[in-house]
This record gives sequence, structure tokens and C-alpha cells, in this order.
Amino acid sequence: MTSVNTSVNNAVTLLHIAYRAAGQFEALPASCAPQTVEQAYAIQDGLARKLWLDQGLRTSCWKVGAPKPGVTPYSAPIPPQRVHDSGTLVDTDAFHMIGIEGELAFRLGRPLEPRATSYSDAEVRDAIGELCVTIELVDTRLQDWQQAGALWRLADNQINGALVVGSGIADWQGIKFGSQPVILRFNGVEQANKTGGHPLGDPTQLLGWAVNHLVARNGGLQAGDLITTGTWTGMIFVEPGTEVEVVFPGIGEARVSLG
Repeated sequence: MTSVNTSVNNAVTLLHIAYRAAGQFEALPASCAPQTVEQAYAIQDGLARKLWLDQGLRTSCWKVGAPKPGVTPYSAPIPPQRVHDSGTLVDTDAFHMIGIEGELAFRLGRPLEPRATSYSDAEVRDAIGELCVTIELVDTRLQDWQQAGALWRLADNQINGALVVGSGIADWQGIKFGSQPVILRFNGVEQANKTGGHPLGDPTQLLGWAVNHLVARNGGLQAGDLITTGTWTGMIFVEPGTEVEVVFPGIGEARVSLG
């Protein structure tokens, strides 16, 4: 157990230094590489304590996803300092890459406390107050992120750089996600125009797992907490100076200027 704790602490230290210095690390020492999903989550939690929990902030925004049906989803906290309203100018000087993903996020309308039994899908759906359009900015502290392996990427908060939260709707239950269109534009030029682009077809398939996992992991969820559920557009790289717009017709839109 001691060796596992030491490995987790060493990985947290590496990532914390990279975050604070806006840097990356090239070598991935085997001595601190996460070996399980649980270790990757422990690294996320340790990093969150250093970056915002010890400063009195709480985790109110999570990214959750799964690459295909039948695969256990993953979760990662998004630093509250990196969650922005639509229309914000985001300084990307410290970014090492800027990947853009158009997503939908579910905002809780009421708190969900820890309890002995899991929340049913019906209870989870009833607790959702709003469906929002979001833009995820993807960045990483791993210099060789594509070869680093899935567990390192998960430990690195699933390579999140920032999240921009746009408009949405409260009456979302009737949306047919399989035929929902999404449009992504850079500087007004269309980059993606898809219908039903989510990898699971319907992102609500993630909600039951996400809420029960996060309630247990986070000591409950509060009204206003946000769960974003994966890209509809794929990840498209962009340069600083770009105006990004994501539109989900009938739901809302989000915009961000990359400074």
C-alpha cells in the first residue's frame, strides 16, 4: 500500500508542477505510472486538492464520457478556474495545443446527497434542470500524450484545458439525440456539420453511471453542478486568435475567443 501511495503522490507532484508552470513533462517514470483506473482517479483527486480544494473551491464541473457502448465510462474534474461563460476571451498562451470539441452538458436542478442505494435512471433524469451547449478546450501536461497511454491521460484530467458553457434549455426530455444536429465554426467558417454525432448515440446513457459515481466520489452533487458528456464533433485543432462557435439547433450555442 505504501508503494501505491508513493506512486500516486509522485504523479500528483509531476502534474502539479506542470500545471503551475504551464509546462509539460516528457519522461513518464514507471515508478509513478497509474496501473489502474482507481489509481488514475486518486491522482486526479490529489491534484484537485493542490490546485483548488485546498484554496476553498469545490469541484462543480465534471467531464464524463465513453468511447463506445458497453465500455465503462470515465470521469475527470474540470478545475473551477478553467470553467468560463460563453463569449469569454480565453488566454491560450499557456496552452501546448488547442483541441476543440462541441459537447452537451447536463446541469443539476437540485442537490443529490450520498445514500446507501443508487439513484435510479428516472430519479437522475428528474434531477436534471438544464441541458447546455459547451465547448471543451483540450490541452495536456503530457508532452507525449498520444503515446502516454489511457491511464496517464485519465490521470491528467482526461487532457482537459478548459470548458466554455453556453446557453441551453430546461425542457430537454423530448430531444431525439440520434437526429440532433451540431455545427462547429472557426472564424465563421464551418468545420463540422453533423447529425447524431455522439459516440453513444444518446448521451443520457451516461447519466445514471455519472451521477452515482460522482455522488459517491464527491460526497454528493449540488444544484448547478455540470456534467459534460463527450464530443459530438470530434477533436479539431485550432490556432490562437480563432473565434470558435458551436451550435446545437433547438438547444443553444456557445462561443469563445482564443486569445
